[in-house]
Amino acid sequence: MFPASRPVRDRPALSRRGLLAGALGLTAAGLTGCSTSGSADPAVSGKPTAGFPATVPGKLGKTTVTAAPKRVVAAGYLRDTDLALALGAPLVGVARNVALPGGIAPWQHLKGSPTLFDATDGVPAEKVAALRPDLILASDDYTLAKDYAKLSGIAPTLGYATAPGQDDWTEMTRRAGTVLGRRKQADALVAKVKGQVANARKKLAGAAGKTFAFGPVSSPSELYVINSAKDASAVFLSQLGLTISPKVTQLPTGDTPQRASVSPERLDVLDADVLILTYLKPDVRQKVEANPLFRRLDVVRRGAYIALDMTTAIAIGFPSALSIPYGLNAVTPKLAKALSD
Repeated sequence: MFPASRPVRDRPALSRRGLLAGALGLTAAGLTGCSTSGSADPAVSGKPTAGFPATVPGKLGKTTVTAAPKRVVAAGYLRDTDLALALGAPLVGVARNVALPGGIAPWQHLKGSPTLFDATDGVPAEKVAALRPDLILASDDYTLAKDYAKLSGIAPTLGYATAPGQDDWTEMTRRAGTVLGRRKQADALVAKVKGQVANARKKLAGAAGKTFAFGPVSSPSELYVINSAKDASAVFLSQLGLTISPKVTQLPTGDTPQRASVSPERLDVLDADVLILTYLKPDVRQKVEANPLFRRLDVVRRGAYIALDMTTAIAIGFPSALSIPYGLNAVTPKLAKALSD
């Protein structure tokens, strides 16, 4: 959901992976070791239930696993780790989330000490090979086009079905469940999370028909807004009953797909029923909120403006079976308050 703050080699990653590290300027200390880890949902815990071999087709090639994996590496940006943890996979390696302190999201609870590695500029094949995996999850790897040959030479590698960042979270969960021998568990997990979304929507009955504008702010003069209903964050909010504001969908898309730039003089386009902004730095938030034009927005004066923390913004911008419940818990009460004012 975030704008680019520095050039990155692979344009598909522009609105997702590479820009987060540069924009936030965060570093994370790695953990070492090769013991297994996991934090499976109780509803899907237990041993693999499906027979092998299991084969899943993918954009870059099919993935065939002949036996239940015992050493799994989550090589993609964020959601491959979510998938492994949610389905109880025996993790030995994890690509750190460079956008968050410590490299791990708060909804990711590692057990043991899997190796964390930096994959900002591509998955380090040598480090992955040293972990001796029998399965590599890379469906959230935005550099997979150049990583795939090396990774698939190390172990069966599950890539994306369509394109980087384009697979629906339900599809990602089921594909991972198949290669892990946990397809029934994956189906149960999808149903459970969909139920949580439905319950949250019931709590937000006042959201029906209300419009929203949502975007990141990197500086007082660099404000971006999501201008596509297909964006993951927009889909998340629409599932709660909201509709993306036509004022922002009519804005021209900039260099980053599904994003439009809003100049400080045109803040009026943000005046929806609910306005949600995420700031890369605290001082930027202070300057934007002190802007007289911003303070005069009707949505701000009504108290329907939400300053969303970066962690929650990432949770809903990279939806998974683990991040969606986290996002719901954080966003639902804020939306309820904004809609009641």
